[in-house]
Amino acid sequence: MKGQVTQAHVTSQFPTSDTDLHVCLISEEGGFDLRTSELAPAPPKPVPAYLDAKALFHVGAYCGSVLASVGTFTLEDMDSDQGSQSSGRSWRIRGMATARDFRRLGFASAVLDHGLREIRKRGGLLVWCNGRTTARWFYRHHGFEQIGGERQVPGLQPHYRFKRAIGQPHHS
Repeated sequence: MKGQVTQAHVTSQFPTSDTDLHVCLISEEGGFDLRTSELAPAPPKPVPAYLDAKALFHVGAYCGSVLASVGTFTLEDMDSDQGSQSSGRSWRIRGMATARDFRRLGFASAVLDHGLREIRKRGGLLVWCNGRTTARWFYRHHGFEQIGGERQVPGLQPHYRFKRAIGQPHHS
């Protein structure tokens, strides 16, 4: 199912029933439109975007048939000077995006939780990402530690680096 970016009308603070939220592995192409629209002004990466990845998977959260949130998880070591002791068993979150109408409703959390479960199954020890400054609360809420100060990269939104050891699920 190719992801479609559409205007949705959410009538409550959360999906109206458990059947409204469905999380699964998706194709990279399935999340392309949502990433392109929600991660602007960052230029879209052509598909396949991560040719050098040793391993990767993509997760999507749907509200009914509408793709609400996506994330890509790549097997990628963090710089050793930032406290990574898990060479070959670190995973990076890339291209995490949630449609505007579905923000703060649990869809991004569902994508992250599904991704973390998959990483545990694959023997991962650490997950890390460069998260936008506007998403700092989200990563901290999910047990990520902020590493260093805000980063400014030309052509990208300001961001922070975050990491989290993989172990038992984090409950806030």
